[in-house]
Order: sequence, then C-alpha cells, then structure tokens
Amino acid sequence: MKYINLLFAMSVLLLAASCEDDETVPMSELTVTVTLPQEMGNDVNPEGLAVTLSNTTNGNETTGAIDDTGIYTATVEEGVYNILVSGEKNYISEIGDDQFEQTVTLTGLTENISVSGTAFETEIGLFIAPASEGWVFKELYVTGSQTPEGRSYYKDKYFEIYNNSDEVLYADGISIGESDHNSSSELNIWADMIDEYFVTQLIYTISGDGSTYPVQPGESIVMADVAIDHTADNASSIDLSGANFEWYDDHILDVDVPEVPNLVKNFSYSKSIWTPHNKGFKSYVIFRPEGSMDDFLESNLIEKQNANGSTSIRHRIPNSSILDAVEMGTPSDFLSKGLSPALDLSYINCGDGNDARYGKVVRRKVQSVQDGRIIYMDTNNSAVDFLSTVDPKPGIIEE
Repeated sequence: MKYINLLFAMSVLLLAASCEDDETVPMSELTVTVTLPQEMGNDVNPEGLAVTLSNTTNGNETTGAIDDTGIYTATVEEGVYNILVSGEKNYISEIGDDQFEQTVTLTGLTENISVSGTAFETEIGLFIAPASEGWVFKELYVTGSQTPEGRSYYKDKYFEIYNNSDEVLYADGISIGESDHNSSSELNIWADMIDEYFVTQLIYTISGDGSTYPVQPGESIVMADVAIDHTADNASSIDLSGANFEWYDDHILDVDVPEVPNLVKNFSYSKSIWTPHNKGFKSYVIFRPEGSMDDFLESNLIEKQNANGSTSIRHRIPNSSILDAVEMGTPSDFLSKGLSPALDLSYINCGDGNDARYGKVVRRKVQSVQDGRIIYMDTNNSAVDFLSTVDPKPGIIEE
C-alpha cells in the first residue's frame, strides 16, 4: 500500500510540474541600442541613460540603464512593449569659433514593439528636449462636461497658455491649431511630412499690433469657446467668465460674448462651429507664422482627397514655427502620431475615452518655483510633462 501511495504522490508531482511548464511564459533577450542626436557629435557617452520597458499587456515594467556602448539588454517576457529612454547629458556645442558646454535632456521612445523569439533587437533614436523658455500649454480642456441628467455639454471647453519665461511676452499673433489627424487612426496620411510639418484643420489667432497684449512672466491667457459662467446652465460645469479670449464661429449654434475679444478665425474645416474632439484624439499646437497670415495660408495650403471623391483644404505648419505642441490620445485607442517625436515624444490622455473624462483637463506639471514664479515642466514629452484627468483651474496659477 505504501508503494502505491508513493507512486500516486509522484504522479501528482509530475502532473503539477507539467501544468507549471504549460503556463510558463516564453522569455526573450531584448537588446536596445540608442543613437545620439547628430548635433552632439561623437564625444558624448550615452552610459547611464535610464531605460524603462513597459509591457502593455500586463503593465509590468523593467528598468535599467544604457551602458558605455549605447546598449541595454534585459531578459523579458514575450509581448508588446513601450520602450522609453531618458536622461541628462553634457556636451560641447560650437558657434563659430566659440565653444559652449550645455546640459540637455535626452529622450527617445518606441511604442507597441512586439518582442518575441529567444533574442530581439531594436534601435531608438534620441532627441534633445530643452526646457521651455516661452509659451506653453498649461491646461487643455477638450472633453467638455455632463449635465446632471447625463447629457454632454460642450460649450465650456478652453485652452490656457502660459508665459514660462522670465520676461514679458506679447500674445499678439499667437495662433492655435488642431491636427487633421486622429491618433485613433491606424495611419497618418500626412506621415511623409511629419518631420517638417504639422497638418492642421483650423487656425485661430490672437489679433494685435505686436504690443497689444503683454503677458507678464508667470501669467497665462485663457481662450474659451464661450466666455461665460457655465455653472448657471450646468451645475457640473465651470466659470469661464474671466477668459481673455473666445473663439466665435458666427453661427446660429454659437454664442458671442461682446465684452470678450474674439480670436481671428483664419481657417476651419467645419462649416458650422468648431468644438475640440471630446475624447482627446487630436494634437494641438501654439505657433506664430513668419510674415503675414495671408501669405502663410497661401504658401502652406494643401489638399486632402476624401473617401467619397471630394477634396478638402488643409494647411501645414512648419515645425520650426511651433512654440509648443501636445499630442493627445487614449491608451485603448492610440494607434499613430500626428506630431513629430521631436515636438512631442509621446502623448497624454484624459480619462481613456470613458465617462471619467468629462469635466477634467490635462494640466502641465510644475517643475520648480523661482522667486515666486512657477516654471512648468517642458521636456517635449507629454506623458512626462502633464497630469491626466484633473479638475480644471482656468487662470489659476498654483503649485
């Protein structure tokens, strides 16, 4: 009987071991190689740059550092990964006969990489992401709110831009643009020009003669859809009666507040009113074109062929004219970028497209405070620079 019991016990152990083997996740040796920006030359050693491997399926993260050969190797589960490399480095730049040592933040990201097999290799190009010294988006409120009855309320959307510098800046001529591309689309039809241009479907501009609208260091401007106290119509909404500007579309569905200056509507894809995408599938830019707006529109007009055979007009914005840019999307829907990684390495989401997004904004993080003035973080990586799904605070500057 003891012998039979022993055989039974051994059978159970073998069966258990077999089950464990069946549940074992295949592993892969992943090698990440980085390339430094060309302008940094060959004298900078990438050793020490931080690496984060994020498994998009189970949320597991593996961290490490690049070695002195520009390589990081880790044994990870097979799966789909986002790989982020970041860190600071010093390098010598040359301007004429002079040399200057500077510290820069390097970042690089590759997304949705399918890692499989016993060995897998990938390469990531790094970008220099200098700290901002001018205009930045402080808050983007694109989701709108809901009424107490659960209906969508869209008239309370706004954008807030901030003077992140230590000198007076003038808002005259500052324009905002929204991407033609949806980040939930598998393909960006403008991908062949993404390294040089941003393709927009609308342009609204702050008027002025160049010195009409001074903004002090550490102060902001709020651009609202309708500049009223929306809580009077919707208890779940916000007060935008203090907005500096509003975009007005001169349409029966829109409301104009005469006390608040209107943005100049230079171009819009919409034949009625414009409202930002309430799931946050778009990218947004602040820019100031060189020369007149009329010349800019004429020289940067492009056409888009639609599936029904019609043609739509769009405009391209040179990346060199863009002062700040924010890519938006949701983790469950994000498929392709509308912005060059040099403008925004990743993206930020608000509520992942569900009802939690209503009444919430994305807000830029505070980096530091200097002599009472807030400096907002700006590494050109929205996933790092912004807080997601937080309460709106238009015009309120606080730590």
